Amino acid sequence: MSELGRRARELLKELKSYGNRDLSPYNEELVRLIFSEVDEHNAQTEAIVSELRRQQEGVEEGQEVDEAIATTMCLHYECIKRNKRMLLIYMNERMQRLREMRWTLRALPEAQKARCCQSEIQFYNDYSRVLSVYMSRAEGLGMDLTLDTRPPKDTFVNVRGLKDAGEVIISYGRATILNGTIISLPSEEAEPLIRDGTVEVVEWDDGFGRNKQ
Repeated sequence: MSELGRRARELLKELKSYGNRDLSPYNEELVRLIFSEVDEHNAQTEAIVSELRRQQEGVEEGQEVDEAIATTMCLHYECIKRNKRMLLIYMNERMQRLREMRWTLRALPEAQKARCCQSEIQFYNDYSRVLSVYMSRAEGLGMDLTLDTRPPKDTFVNVRGLKDAGEVIISYGRATILNGTIISLPSEEAEPLIRDGTVEVVEWDDGFGRNKQ
Protein backbone atom coordinates (compact mmCIF):
# COMPACT_ATOMS: atom_id res chain seq x y z
CA MET A 1 0.00 0.00 0.00
CA SER A 2 1.32 3.45 -0.93
CA GLU A 3 1.95 6.23 1.59
CA LEU A 4 -1.44 7.17 3.00
CA GLY A 5 -3.10 9.89 0.92
CA ARG A 6 0.05 10.62 -1.14
CA ARG A 7 -1.60 10.23 -4.53
CA ALA A 8 -4.55 12.44 -3.63
CA ARG A 9 -2.16 15.13 -2.37
CA GLU A 10 -0.19 14.93 -5.61
CA LEU A 11 -3.41 15.41 -7.58
CA LEU A 12 -4.28 18.64 -5.76
CA LYS A 13 -0.70 19.94 -5.90
CA GLU A 14 -0.68 19.37 -9.64
CA LEU A 15 -3.84 21.46 -10.07
CA LYS A 16 -2.53 24.18 -7.75
CA SER A 17 0.71 24.44 -9.76
CA TYR A 18 -1.33 25.86 -12.67
CA GLY A 19 -2.46 28.89 -10.67
CA ASN A 20 -5.97 29.90 -9.67
CA ARG A 21 -7.66 30.02 -13.09
CA ASP A 22 -6.06 27.58 -15.53
CA LEU A 23 -6.78 23.87 -15.60
CA SER A 24 -4.15 21.22 -15.25
CA PRO A 25 -4.41 18.30 -17.69
CA TYR A 26 -7.00 15.90 -16.28
CA ASN A 27 -4.91 13.17 -14.65
CA GLU A 28 -7.02 10.13 -15.44
CA GLU A 29 -4.32 7.65 -14.40
CA LEU A 30 -3.82 9.19 -10.97
CA VAL A 31 -7.58 9.40 -10.39
CA ARG A 32 -7.87 5.72 -11.29
CA LEU A 33 -5.09 4.82 -8.83
CA ILE A 34 -6.81 6.77 -6.05
CA PHE A 35 -10.06 4.88 -6.67
CA SER A 36 -8.06 1.64 -6.54
CA GLU A 37 -6.56 2.75 -3.24
CA VAL A 38 -10.05 3.41 -1.87
CA ASP A 39 -11.10 -0.08 -2.96
CA GLU A 40 -8.04 -1.51 -1.23
CA HIS A 41 -8.81 0.29 2.03
CA ASN A 42 -12.43 -0.85 1.77
CA ALA A 43 -11.40 -4.49 1.30
CA GLN A 44 -9.11 -4.24 4.35
CA THR A 45 -11.95 -2.70 6.38
CA GLU A 46 -14.36 -5.48 5.44
CA ALA A 47 -11.76 -8.11 6.34
CA ILE A 48 -11.22 -6.51 9.76
CA VAL A 49 -14.97 -6.28 10.40
CA SER A 50 -15.28 -9.99 9.66
CA GLU A 51 -12.41 -10.69 12.05
CA LEU A 52 -13.97 -8.56 14.78
CA ARG A 53 -17.26 -10.40 14.44
CA ARG A 54 -15.45 -13.71 14.68
CA GLN A 55 -13.65 -12.55 17.84
CA GLN A 56 -16.86 -11.26 19.42
CA GLU A 57 -18.49 -14.62 18.92
CA GLY A 58 -15.55 -16.41 20.55
CA VAL A 59 -14.90 -14.20 23.59
CA GLU A 60 -16.58 -14.48 26.91
CA GLU A 61 -19.00 -11.82 28.12
CA GLY A 62 -17.19 -8.74 29.41
CA GLN A 63 -13.96 -9.53 27.61
CA GLU A 64 -12.76 -6.71 25.34
CA VAL A 65 -11.95 -7.03 21.64
CA ASP A 66 -8.36 -6.45 20.52
CA GLU A 67 -7.95 -2.65 20.42
CA ALA A 68 -5.19 -2.81 17.80
CA ILE A 69 -7.54 -4.43 15.29
CA ALA A 70 -10.27 -1.87 15.98
CA THR A 71 -7.77 0.99 15.60
CA THR A 72 -6.53 -0.39 12.28
CA MET A 73 -10.10 -0.54 11.00
CA CYS A 74 -10.65 3.11 11.94
CA LEU A 75 -7.44 4.07 10.13
CA HIS A 76 -8.57 2.41 6.91
CA TYR A 77 -11.98 4.07 7.20
CA GLU A 78 -10.44 7.53 7.68
CA CYS A 79 -8.19 6.96 4.66
CA ILE A 80 -11.26 6.19 2.55
CA LYS A 81 -12.96 9.41 3.68
CA ARG A 82 -9.81 11.48 3.12
CA ASN A 83 -9.29 10.20 -0.42
CA LYS A 84 -12.95 10.81 -1.28
CA ARG A 85 -12.81 14.36 0.10
CA MET A 86 -9.68 15.19 -1.88
CA LEU A 87 -11.13 13.75 -5.08
CA LEU A 88 -14.27 15.85 -4.58
CA ILE A 89 -12.13 18.96 -3.99
CA TYR A 90 -10.21 18.24 -7.20
CA MET A 91 -13.32 17.79 -9.31
CA ASN A 92 -15.25 20.68 -7.73
CA GLU A 93 -12.33 23.08 -8.21
CA ARG A 94 -12.04 22.11 -11.87
CA MET A 95 -15.76 22.66 -12.41
CA GLN A 96 -15.56 26.03 -10.67
CA ARG A 97 -12.75 27.11 -13.00
CA LEU A 98 -14.80 26.01 -16.00
CA ARG A 99 -17.74 28.09 -14.77
CA GLU A 100 -15.47 31.12 -14.32
CA MET A 101 -14.15 30.73 -17.87
CA ARG A 102 -17.72 30.86 -19.19
CA TRP A 103 -18.34 34.11 -17.31
CA THR A 104 -15.00 35.84 -17.93
CA LEU A 105 -13.88 34.48 -21.33
CA ARG A 106 -17.39 33.67 -22.65
CA ALA A 107 -15.97 30.59 -24.38
CA LEU A 108 -13.72 27.66 -23.50
CA PRO A 109 -10.23 28.24 -24.97
CA GLU A 110 -8.88 25.34 -27.00
CA ALA A 111 -5.81 25.11 -24.76
CA GLN A 112 -8.05 24.61 -21.72
CA LYS A 113 -10.42 22.29 -23.55
CA ALA A 114 -7.50 20.01 -24.40
CA ARG A 115 -6.87 19.58 -20.65
CA CYS A 116 -10.43 18.45 -19.89
CA CYS A 117 -11.84 14.96 -19.77
CA GLN A 118 -14.96 14.25 -21.82
CA SER A 119 -17.26 14.62 -18.79
CA GLU A 120 -15.86 18.08 -18.05
CA ILE A 121 -16.40 19.20 -21.65
CA GLN A 122 -19.99 17.98 -21.40
CA PHE A 123 -20.42 19.85 -18.11
CA TYR A 124 -19.11 23.07 -19.67
CA ASN A 125 -21.38 22.75 -22.70
CA ASP A 126 -24.44 22.07 -20.51
CA TYR A 127 -23.61 24.98 -18.19
CA SER A 128 -23.00 27.32 -21.12
CA ARG A 129 -26.30 26.35 -22.71
CA VAL A 130 -28.29 26.90 -19.51
CA LEU A 131 -26.62 30.28 -18.94
CA SER A 132 -27.27 31.36 -22.54
CA VAL A 133 -30.95 30.45 -22.24
CA TYR A 134 -31.20 32.34 -18.93
CA MET A 135 -29.74 35.48 -20.55
CA SER A 136 -31.67 35.21 -23.84
CA ARG A 137 -34.45 37.58 -24.84
CA ALA A 138 -36.82 34.79 -25.78
CA GLU A 139 -36.66 32.73 -22.59
CA GLY A 140 -34.68 34.68 -20.04
CA LEU A 141 -33.65 38.13 -18.86
CA GLY A 142 -32.77 39.58 -22.23
CA MET A 143 -29.47 40.78 -20.79
CA ASP A 144 -25.87 39.60 -21.16
CA LEU A 145 -24.76 39.19 -17.54
CA THR A 146 -21.18 38.36 -18.57
CA LEU A 147 -20.48 41.88 -19.87
CA ASP A 148 -20.17 43.76 -16.60
CA THR A 149 -18.78 41.66 -13.79
CA ARG A 150 -18.03 44.91 -11.92
CA PRO A 151 -20.19 48.06 -11.96
CA PRO A 152 -18.65 50.55 -14.44
CA LYS A 153 -17.48 53.93 -13.14
CA ASP A 154 -18.50 55.64 -16.39
CA THR A 155 -20.68 54.80 -19.35
CA PHE A 156 -17.63 55.25 -21.60
CA VAL A 157 -14.05 54.12 -21.05
CA ASN A 158 -10.78 55.07 -22.74
CA VAL A 159 -8.87 52.09 -24.09
CA ARG A 160 -5.59 51.57 -25.93
CA GLY A 161 -5.31 49.05 -28.75
CA LEU A 162 -2.91 46.19 -28.04
CA LYS A 163 -3.07 44.86 -31.59
CA ASP A 164 -4.46 45.78 -34.98
CA ALA A 165 -8.03 44.51 -34.73
CA GLY A 166 -9.36 46.67 -37.56
CA GLU A 167 -12.91 47.96 -37.67
CA VAL A 168 -15.45 46.82 -35.10
CA ILE A 169 -19.17 47.54 -34.99
CA ILE A 170 -20.45 49.14 -31.78
CA SER A 171 -23.80 50.53 -30.69
CA TYR A 172 -23.27 54.04 -32.06
CA GLY A 173 -21.52 53.05 -35.28
CA ARG A 174 -18.04 51.78 -36.10
CA ALA A 175 -14.64 52.12 -34.45
CA THR A 176 -11.17 51.24 -35.69
CA ILE A 177 -8.84 49.57 -33.22
CA LEU A 178 -5.13 49.85 -34.02
CA ASN A 179 -2.11 48.95 -31.94
CA GLY A 180 -1.18 51.88 -29.68
CA THR A 181 -4.15 54.11 -30.55
CA ILE A 182 -6.51 55.36 -27.84
CA ILE A 183 -10.26 55.48 -28.40
CA SER A 184 -13.36 55.83 -26.24
CA LEU A 185 -15.85 52.96 -26.17
CA PRO A 186 -19.05 52.20 -24.25
CA SER A 187 -18.03 50.37 -21.07
CA GLU A 188 -20.21 47.32 -21.70
CA GLU A 189 -18.88 46.94 -25.25
CA ALA A 190 -15.26 47.46 -24.22
CA GLU A 191 -15.46 44.71 -21.58
CA PRO A 192 -15.18 41.69 -23.94
CA LEU A 193 -12.38 43.41 -25.89
CA ILE A 194 -10.47 43.98 -22.65
CA ARG A 195 -10.92 40.36 -21.62
CA ASP A 196 -9.64 38.88 -24.86
CA GLY A 197 -6.56 41.13 -24.91
CA THR A 198 -7.55 43.35 -27.83
CA VAL A 199 -7.42 46.57 -25.77
CA GLU A 200 -6.45 47.75 -22.30
CA VAL A 201 -7.94 50.44 -20.10
CA VAL A 202 -6.05 53.74 -20.12
CA GLU A 203 -5.67 55.40 -16.74
CA TRP A 204 -4.55 59.00 -16.35
CA ASP A 205 -3.95 61.37 -13.46
CA ASP A 206 -6.41 64.26 -13.17
CA GLY A 207 -3.78 66.51 -11.53
CA PHE A 208 -5.12 65.95 -8.02
CA GLY A 209 -3.48 62.58 -7.45
CA ARG A 210 -6.54 60.66 -8.55
CA ASN A 211 -6.43 58.09 -11.33
CA LYS A 212 -9.29 58.04 -13.78
CA GLN A 213 -10.31 55.86 -16.64
